[in-house]
Amino acid sequence: MSDVIEAVDLTLYGCPLHYIKARAALHAMEKEQELFLLVNNGDAVNEVLRSLRGDGQICEVSLVEPLITTIKVTKKYDRNQ
Repeated sequence: MSDVIEAVDLTLYGCPLHYIKARAALHAMEKEQELFLLVNNGDAVNEVLRSLRGDGQICEVSLVEPLITTIKVTKKYDRNQ
């Protein structure tokens, strides 16, 4: 069962801080929980998607607006396990 935890606004951060902040939010979550990330359009979207997928998380773009993209992340992997 998936529960959405929250939305995290990463629009104020650049590379690599937006990824570090996203990873920190995921660290506090249980497996199968979902998180929405708000990311500036452009390279940041691809960087966050690539990095989190590389960590083993399930990521998909859920909404694209003129300036911000919302990415839905389902936690599948925990570095501590």
